[in-house]
Amino acid sequence: MPNYDVARYNAIYIYAINDDQHKGLLKIGKASFSSPESIAQLTPNCPRLNQVADHRISQQTRTALVQYELLHVELAVRTITMQDGSRQIQAFEDHDVHDVLLNSNYTAKRFMESGRPSEWYEVDLESAKTAIKCVKDGISAIPTAAVPVVAPAMPTIKLRKEQDENVRYTMEIFKRYDTMLWDCKMRYGKTVTAYELVKRQGYKKVIVITHRPAVEDGWGSDHKLMFNGTNNEFIDKTNSSSAYDDVMDADNDRNLKRLVQSNTPFVYFASIQDLRGSKRVGGKHNKNNGVFDLDWDLLIVDEAHEGTATPLGDAVISTIRKPNTKVLSLSGTPYNIMGEFEENKYTWTYVDEQKAKEKWDEEHPDERNPYEDLPKMNIFTFDLTEQMPTSYRYVTEDSAFNFREFFRTWTGDIERDFYALPAGAKIGDFVHEDDVNKFLDLISKESNDSNYPFSTDEYREMFAHTFWVVPGVREAKALSSLLKAHEKFKNFEIVNIAGDGDEEKPYDEALALVKSSIKNFDKTITISCGKLTTGVTVREWTGIMMLSGSASTSASGYMQAIFRVQSPGSINGKQKKNCYVFDFAPDRTLKVIAEVHRVTHKATQGEDGPKQALGEFINFCPVIAVDGTVMRNYDVNEMMRQIKRISIDAAINSGFEDDTIYVSDAGMNMSDVDVDILRKLTDVVAPQKKGKKRNDVTVNDVGLTEEKRKLAEKAKRKPKRELTPEEKEALELYKKQKAYLLQNMFI
Repeated sequence: MPNYDVARYNAIYIYAINDDQHKGLLKIGKASFSSPESIAQLTPNCPRLNQVADHRISQQTRTALVQYELLHVELAVRTITMQDGSRQIQAFEDHDVHDVLLNSNYTAKRFMESGRPSEWYEVDLESAKTAIKCVKDGISAIPTAAVPVVAPAMPTIKLRKEQDENVRYTMEIFKRYDTMLWDCKMRYGKTVTAYELVKRQGYKKVIVITHRPAVEDGWGSDHKLMFNGTNNEFIDKTNSSSAYDDVMDADNDRNLKRLVQSNTPFVYFASIQDLRGSKRVGGKHNKNNGVFDLDWDLLIVDEAHEGTATPLGDAVISTIRKPNTKVLSLSGTPYNIMGEFEENKYTWTYVDEQKAKEKWDEEHPDERNPYEDLPKMNIFTFDLTEQMPTSYRYVTEDSAFNFREFFRTWTGDIERDFYALPAGAKIGDFVHEDDVNKFLDLISKESNDSNYPFSTDEYREMFAHTFWVVPGVREAKALSSLLKAHEKFKNFEIVNIAGDGDEEKPYDEALALVKSSIKNFDKTITISCGKLTTGVTVREWTGIMMLSGSASTSASGYMQAIFRVQSPGSINGKQKKNCYVFDFAPDRTLKVIAEVHRVTHKATQGEDGPKQALGEFINFCPVIAVDGTVMRNYDVNEMMRQIKRISIDAAINSGFEDDTIYVSDAGMNMSDVDVDILRKLTDVVAPQKKGKKRNDVTVNDVGLTEEKRKLAEKAKRKPKRELTPEEKEALELYKKQKAYLLQNMFI
């Protein structure tokens, strides 16, 4: 049974050590713990909280063998009012209490204890407890007769080390280049970091374009935080409708002109859909002329991996961009555009983040951990072969599960359906409805031995809000209908944001609908076939069900989708610590993860660079294979073996027309023995056509020795202009070997 651990409570404890060194001082710390008990059950100084505090304090003092006195412990939860007026229970930390004490003129003393620095406060117990209450009440200091209530200061943004490093590096790069790529993982904070760049560079005319207008929520709210107290304005022009309003566009142009003439700095937010509908770039409408005429200081392309690498997208960017315009491309998955950048890029990965999170408390024990809120990812892959007798019907030749067939719906067109619409079925129903119902039964079957995410009451509480990605609009609608009728999911509000959603639910805008449903219902399932898979934050999502895609699923689309659940968040007073991906196409999962690390670490020094990076990734993002009740964690060697097996299966099933196994990037290097074995397999699996004559070619005939092969591997990772004559020769021999294998062996 998996140890799903989605969110944990924080408890604030206060203890004393009764010796001369600590006289008059109190230690205020935090302990995190898992518990099914409610907030109401966890009262101050109750046995469970005392146990949690004692365990944590014992960890801190175990090497010193000191006697301590636990004075107080209570749950660290507070109720805050959100921007929309709703109330939310959030966790808080010991550092919040420390801030109140420091704001109230209490001092801290630092000792070296158990080999680490530790902060103690010169404060009495009642004042320390009052400081905790201040945090709960949203007060930044303990009230006094002179100052009855101290209101909290306006939130400020302090860049993390890597964000500050990125800004400084970009400023240097912009002295030599006009373009820059931020290859930074989802949840990195690209928005606030980009705004900091704008502030430091003094840019006054900034345009942000995106393929996903829903991300405006972040750009708008972060602008308020970053430019609070300044005259920098934020303009939202994300109308992607095909309808054209010439009055609105004229007002927009006048507004831009006003800002430029008054020398007022501003950030203009626009959707690429709206911009590419303009005549200036080949569209139908005479609009956005003011945007295209302006001499922009900085063009920020958000989610640059999509919607821009097309003729229309390219036309938009090239028309906006003027000779003096700097271009900043932002993406968490820039795999399709990485070749356009060399040193003019900055990279921050999920592994970088989790490493920093892990090391922080050791290196900065008395400072707030800026990575604490960023959950750990966990990927669970499920093989349905043994659990669903009919699952074999949906496995393709390349071993990937065919979700499109599994979730196929009746269209009424016999050429598309292959059969006449059966009695009792209607257009829009699942063709394989019995199998889909068996799948829902499987993942929700009551069992303490089950690994499925909805199989126990405890799991259903942990995964109260999840995101399900399906192949298409019709499939989403049919699945929504089945879930609403299913016994185990009847307590979940089903939020279908694919297409126009479900008829019975008012549909306005996808993100607003999801957030409203989460606010009003204890449990929700959001179904999508693409919406909200990029650039948005839904803090309450703790798991994603990957029920779409195939062996050819793009790495960028997959990674963007799964990282939607890594948003930091507080769930009923608990802090989100882990998030989960549930994938039912195990081979596809492995191939995507391997592809990500092959692409992103091509330039890594040494031929084992991508393999080492993959090992680090699955250390911080465990990939766990589930087969029935059996679970196993992949290590990097097993994952590589599995990927090789997948590649060989694909080659055999395609009659050796699939060339992935001949490409050394996929993890296989062809030896003479390999060549001989594959020749024999070819004769059995893919007999030669009559009249074709196969030339006998050996690796050694090409002249690619093992030494030159290794040299070619290194050469492939370097820019062409930096290749030495020896590397060029080795690379040519490598290409010849592959050509011989493909053209001469398998004709």
